[in-house]
Amino acid sequence: MSTHSLLFLSVLCALANCGCQAIPHDAAGEGQEPPPPVLAVPCVAAPPVIDGTLDDAAWAHAAIIPRLGPAHGGAGKDRIARLPTTVRVAWDANCLYVAFACMDDHIDADPAAKHDSDLYRHDACELFLDPVGDGRQYLEFQISPLGQTLDLVYLLTAPPEYTAAGRLTDSFFAREVWFFREWEAAGLQVASGRLRHDGAVTGWTVELAIPAAAIMKRRGLNSFVPGELRANFARYDWQPDPGTGKRELLPMYWAPVAFGCPHISAGLMGRLVLKR
Repeated sequence: MSTHSLLFLSVLCALANCGCQAIPHDAAGEGQEPPPPVLAVPCVAAPPVIDGTLDDAAWAHAAIIPRLGPAHGGAGKDRIARLPTTVRVAWDANCLYVAFACMDDHIDADPAAKHDSDLYRHDACELFLDPVGDGRQYLEFQISPLGQTLDLVYLLTAPPEYTAAGRLTDSFFAREVWFFREWEAAGLQVASGRLRHDGAVTGWTVELAIPAAAIMKRRGLNSFVPGELRANFARYDWQPDPGTGKRELLPMYWAPVAFGCPHISAGLMGRLVLKR
């Protein structure tokens, strides 16, 4: 086997291990991308209680993303409309606060999952943050419907090289991308809960309080201040296929990316504008 073939196979394995499905370039939505979404995020006077219940005043005053959307190409758009995901975001000097509300008629979770395991293999909400915005260092958080967590940091040892669709190129990923599950977001608070209607479970929730000191180091800060962060929000929903009974993945994103590849698409992250 040629050196080029071995390199290509190693890249595919690395992508699979990170949760990104390898897809042909002609299916990746290559082409000029629209500008990233922008969300003005208010500062709240009192933080929400992180308990999985979204009834705090802070969430009533938070910025709202009313729905996450499909990956490039729009696959699953009709199904996403039936299982909407709402995201709320707020901040104060100490923390960035994020809440997901996920309508779901089939919650797929693994009670045996450990901290820092691949939670995206079942239902999960994901958050990506780049406090500087240059794509050289960014953070990933995964949270399951049971409140299990994964937190890790990505480091790029060279300026990122992207395809026209905003994904890191395969060759660059193989050479320059390092990620560390050993990293821990000290002080991170997470809770999950259930949405109910007339006594029946209709979905699930996730709340996060992400301490500034855990993520603002590269900006030389221990607190949040008015300004801008790059971010993306995602939800992975696994549903049984009616025909085969096998589980089928339906990904949803704030800033659209190639199917399953938000972690190698930092250049497509949206913009959170923190305002007083």
